[in-house]
Amino acid sequence: MNAVRIHETGGPEVLKYEELQDPKIENHEVLVKIESISVNFSDTLIRRGLYPYMPEFPAILGNEAAGKIVSVGGDVKGLSEGQKVIAFGYPSYATIVSVPGSRVIPIPESIDLDEAAALPIIYQTAYHMLHTVKRIKAGESVLVYAAAGGVGTAVIQLGKLAGIKMIGLTSTDEKAKEITAQGIDHVINYKTENVIERVLELTDGKGVDLILDCVGGPNFADNFKMMNTMGHLIWFGIAAGNPSTNLLAALGKEPAKSYAVSMFHLYAIINNPKLMAESFKTLIGYLAEGKIKPIIHDRIPLEEAGKAHDILEKHENIGKVLLKP
Repeated sequence: MNAVRIHETGGPEVLKYEELQDPKIENHEVLVKIESISVNFSDTLIRRGLYPYMPEFPAILGNEAAGKIVSVGGDVKGLSEGQKVIAFGYPSYATIVSVPGSRVIPIPESIDLDEAAALPIIYQTAYHMLHTVKRIKAGESVLVYAAAGGVGTAVIQLGKLAGIKMIGLTSTDEKAKEITAQGIDHVINYKTENVIERVLELTDGKGVDLILDCVGGPNFADNFKMMNTMGHLIWFGIAAGNPSTNLLAALGKEPAKSYAVSMFHLYAIINNPKLMAESFKTLIGYLAEGKIKPIIHDRIPLEEAGKAHDILEKHENIGKVLLKP
C-alpha cells in the first residue's frame, strides 16, 4: 500500500508519500480499498501541531474516505467483499485501510464514491449542530461562518430542507456567487462589509437565532452583538485560534438576552453509535434521493496531498477537496 504520513509537524512539505506494508485485519475489522479521500481543515491543524488531539508520529492523516471492501473479519456482520462503503474515524490518506466494522457504513451502488467520501464529517457536523445541539425550527435564522467551505455548504443544503433563513459569511464575491446559487438567503463579504451592521440590518435589528462559528479567535465576543434573545452560539472550530474572550463576562453584559453557548466536536456523536447510525441513515437517504449533493472543489492525487492542504489553508476552496489514490 501507499500512504501519506507525517514524521514531524510543519508545512505541507512534511507530508510524505510512502510505500508501506498492507494492513492485516483482525476479526472485528474490515479491509477497504480506498477510491476517494476527504481532506478537512483539522488535517492541516494536525500537520501544524495545533490540534487538541495529536496522534503519535509517524502518523497517517485523514479520517474519512470511501471505497470498496476487500475482506471482512470473522466477527463483522452485515458487510461483504466488493461492497461500496464509507470508512470514517480512522486514518485515511492511504490506498488501503483497515477499519473496525463499526466505522464502516455501506452505501447504495448508485452513490458516487467521491460524494460519499465528502459526506461524513461535514454533513454529520452540520446535521447535528442544526438538529441535535440547537434543534432548529422552520423560520428561524442562522449565521454560518465560512459558508463556502465544506461544513458551510452542508449547512446551506440541510438548512434549505429545514426551512430556515440563512446568512453566510465569506471572503470573495466569487464564493458569494457560488453559495447564492446553492440557495442561501443572504451573503456577507466580511472583507468589504461590516458584518455586525449587516446581520442586524438583515434581521430587523433582532439578530439571528443561531450562529455557527468555526473561527474562534480574538473577535469571538462579536457574536453576542448579532444574536437574538434566547439565541444560541455553537463554536466548532479554531481557524483563528482559541477565543481570547472572557466568556462569562461577555455573557454577563446582557443577562436578559439569555444566550446559550455550546462547543461542538463530532467525536461526541461518533462515540454514540446509535445516534451516529441514525443520522447516517438519514443523510445517505438524502444523498441517494438527490436532496443533498456535496460540492467538490477539486480532486488531487494522493501523492500531492500538500497541494490540497495549501488550498484549504489559503481558504481557496468552495466545498470539499478530495485526494485520489
